[in-house]
Amino acid sequence: MGGWNFNCFPYTYMQYSVGGYGPNTPNYWKIQQYGGGDKNNCVESNQFCWVCEPPSENTTLADFSIFPLPEKSSTWQQAVQYVTAGAKGVQPPTFHYELKPNNSWTDQNTSRTVTVPGSDLYDRMNRDPYQDFVYLAKDLGVAGIDLDYEEFWHADLFKIGADPGPYDLPQTVYKYNAIAKDLIINIQAIAPALKLSTAAGAVGAWQSSWWGGNLKSVWSYSMQWYPENIKFMSEGANAGGIDVMTYDLSKDTEYHECPEDNICSLHDQVNFYMNAYANASINAFIGYEIGTPAYPSPQHDLANQLPLTQSELSDIITTTQPKFKGGFFWAIFKPTNSSDEVTPTQLAQTLCKTLDPSSPRCTGTLPDYTPPQ
Repeated sequence: MGGWNFNCFPYTYMQYSVGGYGPNTPNYWKIQQYGGGDKNNCVESNQFCWVCEPPSENTTLADFSIFPLPEKSSTWQQAVQYVTAGAKGVQPPTFHYELKPNNSWTDQNTSRTVTVPGSDLYDRMNRDPYQDFVYLAKDLGVAGIDLDYEEFWHADLFKIGADPGPYDLPQTVYKYNAIAKDLIINIQAIAPALKLSTAAGAVGAWQSSWWGGNLKSVWSYSMQWYPENIKFMSEGANAGGIDVMTYDLSKDTEYHECPEDNICSLHDQVNFYMNAYANASINAFIGYEIGTPAYPSPQHDLANQLPLTQSELSDIITTTQPKFKGGFFWAIFKPTNSSDEVTPTQLAQTLCKTLDPSSPRCTGTLPDYTPPQ
């Protein structure tokens, strides 16, 4: 449930994330290239200056969505009560029901009126989409549900603090945990054997000042304020895993993309971020990415990309993976660009032999990627 396009609100991501901190930020080049450096020139016809997907993807607003807030749902209201009772942030929870998918919304800061991406069918039918997702998982007979929450725009729009920072992002911690709790309530009532996992940001457990632009510390705050949610996903019968997206990282020191100036290689960054999860007492799994990373843009900043090469995998497997009980990778059917990059089969076999060396499955292979005709 979720994923990049189903978390990206092009207007707010442009206005408050990509363009919210001035031109000296990593992705501001999109506003300069496609909007002449003026955020007002970023409109729906150019996908608000192509901040969610590049022009080559031929996306429309219908290709994006946000996580809705099903106000009419009784289990959603139970989740809201749970979040409100446990809130320890610098302000109490505020759930922005005015941001309803497929409805007009006026940004009070800019007076611009835009359509919120996504479908409002759940609201028109008085349904809870999180409950319905549990029903769908049960009907399909799948092992579990993965909550892939990446609403960067939400954190930047509702941040607390004066410019130029640092800021706090409690409202995004609240929203994420309300969604997780709604899913948990419905799993327990409808399909108690279902597992629940989450795709967590690489910087999600790093407990230091947040200067905007990502979901830094959302999971460490979640563990402090709502440990039951995190433990449901990471411990016990329903644990699908806290899957850390330790990829799409950059070594660009100009924009302070490395956690420290001397921690810029892929394996060093993976080790740093996974140690942050361990320090936050969160049982987490390492994420591996095959092929060309999505970030930084391969068209704009290929030099600062950190693909998973043979040597980087060796270093991660040797140094970091032994400290953690699991790993995952994205994605199986994705091309590599050179023989130096790790293939899906190589990664699957290496990870399997590291985590479960006696398993006969570790000699298995995955089909080769075939480009679409």
